[in-house]
Amino acid sequence: DGKSAPIVDAIHYIDENINQPIQASDIANHVNLSTSYFLKKFKGELGIGVSEYITKSKIREACLLLKYTDKSLTEISNYLYFSSQSYFQNVFKKQVGITPNQYRNKKPIPVFMQHSYDE
Repeated sequence: DGKSAPIVDAIHYIDENINQPIQASDIANHVNLSTSYFLKKFKGELGIGVSEYITKSKIREACLLLKYTDKSLTEISNYLYFSSQSYFQNVFKKQVGITPNQYRNKKPIPVFMQHSYDE
């Protein structure tokens, strides 16, 4: 899909280390590129910057944790290295459109209840 090997490698590195404090320099080092070149290449290939990508990945992980675990917001926030729970909640709401608690309480509608069959 048009991504170079170092960028694919960087994405895997981010996903595997999502619960660590990740710096662009760590990733650049991991894929053997200078930080400035890596940042330019990453944004050029993915259309978003590294820090924005990391934030989106953390929020994706947070969604899974909210849906499939009973971890508290504080635990999730700490696990994903957000500076504070309130910052986590703000970022989450900005990315997802609802608060983490609203997301957690949003129960999917069972398929058999999605259509009305009485037409």
